[in-house]
Amino acid sequence: MDFPFLRFALQHSDWVLLLLLGVVVLSICYSIYWVFQKLIPEYRFGKDYEFAGYIYNAMGIIYSLVFAFVTVLVWQNYNGVSEAVSKEASTMNNMYHLFSAFPTEIERPGREGLRSYTSSVINKEWPLLSKNQFSIEAYQEILKITRLVNNFQPQNTGQSNAHQRMLTLLGQVEELRRNRIYSAHFALSYPAALGLFMSTLVFLCFSCLFEMKSARTHIILIFFLGSTITGVVYFLVLFIHPFLGPMAIPPNAFEALLKVAWAY
Repeated sequence: MDFPFLRFALQHSDWVLLLLLGVVVLSICYSIYWVFQKLIPEYRFGKDYEFAGYIYNAMGIIYSLVFAFVTVLVWQNYNGVSEAVSKEASTMNNMYHLFSAFPTEIERPGREGLRSYTSSVINKEWPLLSKNQFSIEAYQEILKITRLVNNFQPQNTGQSNAHQRMLTLLGQVEELRRNRIYSAHFALSYPAALGLFMSTLVFLCFSCLFEMKSARTHIILIFFLGSTITGVVYFLVLFIHPFLGPMAIPPNAFEALLKVAWAY
């Protein structure tokens, strides 16, 4: 499920993202405040504000637990994708060096194929991951390497062992590539996002129902509440898509292969 507003917001810098989220959250807060304080004041808590305060505290604890649980899930997903990307690059590096155990007619095209595939991933596939897409050209590059390895006929025990090891590494690279592509989406599903949004809305509505002597104090308290929610939402949004936004996972591990590991 896609989230157009989040995709738009994540295309900006971290400060602009924080500003956009703050404007949205505070606008919702004060809109709710205006509705309950000006349009339907009869629904405000009057003499029962003490009992309502107990429920408000309980709601705050439950809401914070739910928000923390969702944030941890998003954070774990981001870390998992980041580790998988590093492992994919490391496995490709092992393949590159293992090609030295093959005859020259296999070693040279195998290494050139890995370089070409890595370049395609960096330059063509990585920008597409933020759009939940992948590169057909990069997929064709890895298929060429697969055919090259599968068509090789070992001539001795050493080549046979290297061939078996190469097949294992190739299978791992293909699996890690699939995981990277399948993970290129928002970590929070639409039902979970809807539930979290509704919980936030209910919590904000409840905070606007209190009848206070000073409207100015109430407005300031709502500002701090909205700012706190903005900060938590900001942290959640930063890691909600592993390949989009200020904290998007870069292709540094693949670039290091071309610039350092395979340059000598």
